[in-house]
Amino acid sequence: MVKLVVAYDGRGFFGSQRQAGKRTVQGELERAIEEVVGFPVPAYLAGRTDQGVHAVGQVASLADHRPDLRDQTALKALNAHLPDDLAITFVERKPLGFHARYDAQWREYRYRLWTGVRQPLAAGFVWQRPGSLDLDAMNAAAARLVGTHDVASFAGGGEGVPGSERQSKARGTTRTILVCDVRQICPWWGTGETVATLLELRIAADGFLPRMVRSVTGALVEIGRGARPATWIDELLASRDRRLGPTTAPADGLTLWRVGYDEDDPRDG
Repeated sequence: MVKLVVAYDGRGFFGSQRQAGKRTVQGELERAIEEVVGFPVPAYLAGRTDQGVHAVGQVASLADHRPDLRDQTALKALNAHLPDDLAITFVERKPLGFHARYDAQWREYRYRLWTGVRQPLAAGFVWQRPGSLDLDAMNAAAARLVGTHDVASFAGGGEGVPGSERQSKARGTTRTILVCDVRQICPWWGTGETVATLLELRIAADGFLPRMVRSVTGALVEIGRGARPATWIDELLASRDRRLGPTTAPADGLTLWRVGYDEDDPRDG
């Protein structure tokens, strides 16, 4: 089997999963693989990303039909057939049976927020918001999400509504969040009313529901701007009803950062 680490600018794709008549990450990836191998080969992705969501650490797996190619040779050959907004950053041979999705232990997403004066060069990759956010309050709220919870209030696509089909499945809407914190990742710019700051939410879990990270971001922003207390997170978890949940943050700021396997530790990084 072959493991690929894939990066992409999500703005030009209708999500990651293959869709008839739509430009998708999986579709473009499989087209490049066919160019190198000579016939269609399915590629399986570790996680599903929506339209506009980016990735630096998406993982794909596929059968190894070109064992004659070294890893670096395969990487260069595949990238030669990929568009500018999609690239393979790492190739590794894995034992037979490896599956990018089913062997994953956890996934990590990061969401970036630009607060304060608008920055045109960041457009499309952050959620730009006027005003400042209280980082301490956001982290106090984020800490309440760590652990195993029913996260229905943060699940989109109708999956967080009582009586949904998702809630009848084995895991339902329960997920274990391993890491959740917010940090300032660059110095502030300007003074007084011109101050701008780049913040990053980091969240790793054993699984995610549709638009879950964007809903978590929406809740933390409400808390950061002082509209809600940190304990609002407890109320949302207890309600188990998306209809009572927060506003969903836009896709622009969200990136699938990495996927963990075997002994990978989500607390690193």
